[in-house]
Amino acid sequence: MNVKHPIVAVGFGLLLALTGAPRSAAAADDDATSSKVSVRVTDKGVVIAQVKVSNKTAAVREVLASAERSHNLAPTTVSSHATRDGDCEKVKLAVRGLISPFQLETRRCPTATGYLETMISSNDFLEYRNEWEFKDLGAEGTLITFKTRTLPNVQVPESLILMETKRVLTRLMKNLVGALGEG
Repeated sequence: MNVKHPIVAVGFGLLLALTGAPRSAAAADDDATSSKVSVRVTDKGVVIAQVKVSNKTAAVREVLASAERSHNLAPTTVSSHATRDGDCEKVKLAVRGLISPFQLETRRCPTATGYLETMISSNDFLEYRNEWEFKDLGAEGTLITFKTRTLPNVQVPESLILMETKRVLTRLMKNLVGALGEG
C-alpha cells in the first residue's frame, strides 16, 4: 500500500523510534515529568498540545511574536530565517528529516487569538499548518494551545509518527514554558 501519513518533521528522534533504538533513561524521565503539558491527536491527524502558564496573554504573544524565535523553541528546527511580509512573516525553514533536513517556505501571520502558519512551497511537504492559540484565563494566566497538521513526502507507519510528534510537541511546550520564565 502506497499511502502518505501526517508527520511533524521530528528528525533523529523519529529515526530512533523507527529503528527501535533505545532512548535514554533521562529522556524517559523527562517525558514522565511533563504533567503540565497535555498532548492529544484528533481523528484527522492533528496533534494538539496545551499548557497553562501564569503569564498574561500579552507576554506569551510577545515571546512567540518572532517566527524565528518560535521555531527555535522546537527541537527539530535546523534553521529558520524570517522576513516581513506586511503584517506577516515569510519563513524559510529547515527541519530535521529522516535523512537530511526538510526544506519549506511558510507564511506566519498574527490572528485574533495567536498565530497561524501555512506552507507557501516545499518539495518535502504536501501539507504544513501550525497554529498557536492563546486563551486569557484572567488571574490564572493563559492557556496556550499549539495545533499542527503536516504531511511530508515520506512513508512511515502513522502510529510511530504520531507517538514521536507527541513527544516533540511536549518538548516544544516545555521549552516555551522555560522561555516564559516558568520552567
